[in-house]
Amino acid sequence: MSDLMVVLAALNSRKKRRRFYPRNRVYRPRISFLSLTEEQVFDRFRLNKQFIYDLCEELKGDLECHRNSNYALPVPVKMTSALTFYATGSFQNAASGSTGISQASMCKSLSEVTEALVRRVKKYICFPMSSGQMQKTREEFYKVAQFPNVLGVIDCTHVAIRARTENEPAFRNSKGFHSVNVQVVCDAKNIITNVLANHPGCVDDAYILSKSRLTEIFETEITSDCWLVGDSAYDLKPWLMTPIPNPESPAEHRYKEAHQLTHAVIDKTKRILKTRFRCLDRSRGVLQYSPKKVCQIFLACCVLHNIATRHNILVDVDEGLETPNEDEDMSLAPDEDEELPEENTSSEAASIRMELVRDHFS
Repeated sequence: MSDLMVVLAALNSRKKRRRFYPRNRVYRPRISFLSLTEEQVFDRFRLNKQFIYDLCEELKGDLECHRNSNYALPVPVKMTSALTFYATGSFQNAASGSTGISQASMCKSLSEVTEALVRRVKKYICFPMSSGQMQKTREEFYKVAQFPNVLGVIDCTHVAIRARTENEPAFRNSKGFHSVNVQVVCDAKNIITNVLANHPGCVDDAYILSKSRLTEIFETEITSDCWLVGDSAYDLKPWLMTPIPNPESPAEHRYKEAHQLTHAVIDKTKRILKTRFRCLDRSRGVLQYSPKKVCQIFLACCVLHNIATRHNILVDVDEGLETPNEDEDMSLAPDEDEELPEENTSSEAASIRMELVRDHFS
């Protein structure tokens, strides 16, 4: 009997500690993009209202609360919360305050929107594989600088994260800050066609490519003379054209110029991405999440970037990255890296590049 009394007393004590909510609880007004003007929306998100409305419609099935609740966050509020974080790089509590929801709700909204966008990566981020897609991509790149047969420009970019307590050295990059290193490939129109986001900051660009599906695609599936264009952080391959160290002949100098102009497309793409989504830019601080979630946020921003680019929603890439190049490329500056001899270059790759120089740049 005494044991039963102890249990009842414990249950009664637990009930007393339960948080009490008043019957007429007052909720803060929830703010969504729908209440903003077109100018306010673009200024805040660097997207337009119709774009965000269409996005809400597409993600509605993922974001709607399916339980019967009078206080569930509407889809536009969830979307506004996530876009505020992507666009500003503010810490969660500041971003939540701008939409009138709690930090816990902000965290949940950001996770739901990010996961919904990541589920659509294969729909919106596609490398050209059909003959028609490849031909169109080659033609668009040729218009940039008359560099033939280019299917994409490749580079990596670092996204700063908080210092890890586990495996800390792996995330410290050569610039001395903690990051994840993400591989990005784009086409001539700044559409991202491939992303590999699962490597810590200490890993170099060439290694990431070696573990990428792109290596398998070019070595086993693409049989025609097509290639990627990459900088000197990569090894020259039959399907990856890199700069010529110390060009001598006029043809080699023309190759160098065309290569630089073509490679500049990926630099512009990364600047557009980090201008529109300031959460990815180190000038706004580091992301306070696990590496896995940071990679998911990066993928979500890439999906949004591609949709916005296809809808011709432009941003001024000079509108204010405080450190536009500081955390972008870990490789040496062009004038320095061109003095370095090439390593791990196969005779086949060197022969293909020589043939390209002779046939197209002489």
